[in-house]
Amino acid sequence: MALADVIHMPEQRAVQVEDGFTRIAHGILEALALADLGKRHYKVLMVLLRQTYGYNKKADEISLTQFRDKTGVLPPNVSTAIDELVEMRVIVRTPGKHAFCLAVNKSYGQWTGKAKVDVSKLWGYRNDNSTVIETIIEGYQNDNAAVIETINTIDNSKRKDQKTTPKETLSRSLRERFEIFWAAYPRKKSKAKAEKAFAKLNPDEQLMTALMAGLTQAMTSEQWANPQFIPYAASWLNAGGWMDEIQSAYSDAELAVIRAFNEALGERVGTVDEAAFVEARAGAIRAFLGKLAADPEAWKRYFPAVRDKVELPPHAGFDYLISPKGYGDVRGRMAIKRNPDGTRVHAGDWDKSASGIKAKAKEMGIAFDDEEPVPAIAVRVRAAIAKQEEQ
Repeated sequence: MALADVIHMPEQRAVQVEDGFTRIAHGILEALALADLGKRHYKVLMVLLRQTYGYNKKADEISLTQFRDKTGVLPPNVSTAIDELVEMRVIVRTPGKHAFCLAVNKSYGQWTGKAKVDVSKLWGYRNDNSTVIETIIEGYQNDNAAVIETINTIDNSKRKDQKTTPKETLSRSLRERFEIFWAAYPRKKSKAKAEKAFAKLNPDEQLMTALMAGLTQAMTSEQWANPQFIPYAASWLNAGGWMDEIQSAYSDAELAVIRAFNEALGERVGTVDEAAFVEARAGAIRAFLGKLAADPEAWKRYFPAVRDKVELPPHAGFDYLISPKGYGDVRGRMAIKRNPDGTRVHAGDWDKSASGIKAKAKEMGIAFDDEEPVPAIAVRVRAAIAKQEEQ
């Protein structure tokens, strides 16, 4: 039997739009062609475009595993590429139910960094050749009498026979979008300035979706729970507030401080639930670490020192101990000298007990042993004090 009779290779059919296609605006493709992005950036974008526009969606929740399966790029590298694209404002990322919700930012004029493009070079590859051939050959016609060896292409996006729909019927008007935004924004002040900022931003449907998602997230933050801390709408829009990352869990550094407290003082004054995120507490921890920035390891010694040396007031807890008032109070209590038996050493009565005399001697760096009479130690301490006073 001939080999050709044994192995039958199936015929490979060229893909057709009838099998499915992704509808992408020319401007996005042209902007991506001009953007100086890396290989992984483009791989991520191709998957994102396929998963969104390919299914007539503006955004989609795509896991790192899905990106890996579709691009061959490892999840950590996918995550880095997404972070960079978000920073360059090429894609918009918002919280989702199962994964981050991603969308391409169609307002390519907002792209920054290596993704920044010269918008004057976009919207059509115009060909000024007056003899452009616009002949369209359907299929693979084998007509040697009419073979065209060279075809110059032009942008056919505005052919007379192309079906178009007025843009206004595809999306809400700018006025309608602003009213939706203004109705949702919690601080109803300076509406005229807000309108001006909104008009300058001129959000399309995709950006409007991201803007409203960011507003919804900001409204759930602890900071916005206090009306006086809610910025004016114009300020929020001009600053790109919808792209702010709202913290929803403790950072590793913040968790380390909580765990140090729980280990040293949890049984004594009550533990802190590290799973229950409190935005104000996270901010207080950052301020506490900032206060100790000169000695990065100080916070590790702080809670054990409090446990061993300080008699805490009844109301003392984690939040009190890391607050400026609590920290100052605790440091003050630590500074009070105490005798070995736990009694307080007063400046004028150090010589009223043997333990006080020995504690004063140690404080002044005066060496002694257990066999030396206490009165003799006291004499040497007084001499050292007198010498200090003379100086």
